[in-house]
Amino acid sequence: MSDLNGFLTKVSGRMSKNRESYRKTVLASAALCLLAMLIGIGAFFVPGLAVVLFFAFCLMAAVIAGLVVLGGLIGLSRDALELRGQPYYSTRPRECSAGTFVHLRRKLLRLMPGSPARLRLWPGEWVEVRPFSEIAMTLDDEGRLDGLPFMPEMRRYCGGRHRVFRRVEKIHHYYGPTAPHLRRLRDAVLLDELRCDGAGHGGCQAGCQLIWKEAWLSPSDGAKADRPAPEAVDASRLDACAKINAADGEERYACQMTELPKATTRLSWRDPRHYWRELRSGNVRPGPFIVAVALALFNTVQRKLRGAEAPYREPTDRKTSPKEVLDLQPGELVRVKTRRQIEETLNHVSKNRGLWFDREMHRFCGGEFRVASVVRTIVDEASGKMLTMGSACIVLAGVSATGEYLGLCPQNELIFWHEIWLERVVPRA
Repeated sequence: MSDLNGFLTKVSGRMSKNRESYRKTVLASAALCLLAMLIGIGAFFVPGLAVVLFFAFCLMAAVIAGLVVLGGLIGLSRDALELRGQPYYSTRPRECSAGTFVHLRRKLLRLMPGSPARLRLWPGEWVEVRPFSEIAMTLDDEGRLDGLPFMPEMRRYCGGRHRVFRRVEKIHHYYGPTAPHLRRLRDAVLLDELRCDGAGHGGCQAGCQLIWKEAWLSPSDGAKADRPAPEAVDASRLDACAKINAADGEERYACQMTELPKATTRLSWRDPRHYWRELRSGNVRPGPFIVAVALALFNTVQRKLRGAEAPYREPTDRKTSPKEVLDLQPGELVRVKTRRQIEETLNHVSKNRGLWFDREMHRFCGGEFRVASVVRTIVDEASGKMLTMGSACIVLAGVSATGEYLGLCPQNELIFWHEIWLERVVPRA
């Protein structure tokens, strides 16, 4: 019993350190917010253009400080939930649904002669994937449009009707000398749960969500578009473009993920417009938008002050990480272990045998999910090589990255879990 009490006291002490850091920043920011508001209110009653500008500055300072306070309170609340082993993921959609204005705008565009150069599709809108004969006319000799490949796995969806999931205004790039960073992508969307099955790329099991250029789609109101019968077009070049004969003789693959740097341009984290685009495009509702901005501002302040960021993870100097094999199969029910249990499996760079336990995964700790798939081979986005996992990674049904800590990136990436981070839920007899 004394050992247990000692362990709990030790854990409590460690946890209080990051919570105390949160509290100090919240109190200091709250005082700054109040001071800016009082100064701004006092300046409001003094005539003069310079005073008006000063009032606007004070108002902006108060809003930013208020958002930092909100971010700190969210961090404290989530940290408390993690300590109790309680998940806090949301089942509500992140995106807005296409409203009356969007549908009215789309009908007006239909009445105009010709097709608009930019569809500006909105999450929730229905579209029809154009026949491959039409899509082929937009592709260059390498099977790409604006640098983005149309992959062999996408052809089976031609002619189908699907709902827009999100716009892709930017992507988060993990590789290269300046990684991680944001990159700008234009005129592209994701469609509901249309993921790559890897059939044209050596059986890759990454399950990336396919990116569609608007030029490959047409708006759909439920009626089938009146088009002539599609012409037969040779699609073999898509298969040829999916493979690269490297100089070292090793077979490599080219897919949307490996080629995204060529289809995008560099984007600065400091440019606030990338947040605005996510809100304007309908990719995020106002509530989640405010939460993401508040957490980003709070963590920025914490980095400047060298304080603990949210979510918090206990640092360690451990150089190795343990392994556990459960031999999980699709359909089995599992529970994600608590943050404290998972921390004990991580090394000094928050990885377990090469797989990073990132901030997106904290919200699912303590939750129960079904195993969706077991991943053993993936194409490496940096090199195009086919990689074989040292141990299988688990994909959980309904679990994907929200992008909350990555500038609200819309990519909807699957999250990979090591079996040691999960425990099998045995049904009651």
